[in-house]
Amino acid sequence: MYNRPDPLLPGDCVGIFLPASPVKEPYRSQGLQALRDMGLCPREVDEVLYGNDIFARPPQRTLADLQEFFSAPEIKAVWAGRGGYGSNCLLPLLDRLVIVEPKIVVASSDASYLLWQLLERRQMIVFYGPMVYGGLAKGEYDRGQILAALSGNQPPLRFSGSILCPGQARGLLGGGCLSNFVSLLGTPYLPTLKNRILLLEDVNERPYRLDRMLWQCEQAGVFRRIQALLLGEFPNCFKDAGEKEMFYGRWREKLKGLGIPVLFDMPFGHARSAQVLPLGVKAEIDTEAHAGMLRCEIGVKW
Repeated sequence: MYNRPDPLLPGDCVGIFLPASPVKEPYRSQGLQALRDMGLCPREVDEVLYGNDIFARPPQRTLADLQEFFSAPEIKAVWAGRGGYGSNCLLPLLDRLVIVEPKIVVASSDASYLLWQLLERRQMIVFYGPMVYGGLAKGEYDRGQILAALSGNQPPLRFSGSILCPGQARGLLGGGCLSNFVSLLGTPYLPTLKNRILLLEDVNERPYRLDRMLWQCEQAGVFRRIQALLLGEFPNCFKDAGEKEMFYGRWREKLKGLGIPVLFDMPFGHARSAQVLPLGVKAEIDTEAHAGMLRCEIGVKW
């Protein structure tokens, strides 16, 4: 089993790190206010608006930021500022990170890389959710659900989606951003697939690009090794409902022979009202009993 962090409570201090692209106003100010509205106390790294490259800061500096936050007893959670590109450059460095006690880590999109390594190599439960200067700043989040998920006061968590392929499954939750996941195929950093209920989601990818990435997963044997598949909302990927229906109809035919349940339009990552999904916890799907619901047990033992 994976190590559970302490719950996040009102008044707790949150450290905001920048593993990927630079930050701009007004997203910075709006994201900080969103955390304050949740009753949390944000602490930023220095020179937040420093980045003038594709990176907000060099990966070695991000590693130092993470070490500072994990070492500071007053920091109760570590929350990614935004995605974009660059978190993959952290992967060869993360073994240097000293973590004495697990803490809540919230990230998504490009920062999926960090979540997967903490999950796999540090055996930590982590949280796939909207980032401070991204989804929180834009108001694309479910405030009540985030607080419930991170404080552990609403067991069990339940999420609804549409059924692409029916079935039943149990497993540990994993996954995240599709384009990041595909980039790890053939590398030593690919997340564990056995006994996983796998989330794959993304944004601003045309159907042919989504099809190509899912095809690569199919050819690499990903879907034959998991217990169930969760597909996100994929905003700004389909020009209309007809294009979306055609895309999912094609993948229904591809996936139905695997005998695993597949849900789509799941409210995670780049969703219109993103919810927090804990990774590394037990979950179950029963499309007959729960009609497209994902149920997971985070918070049950908190």
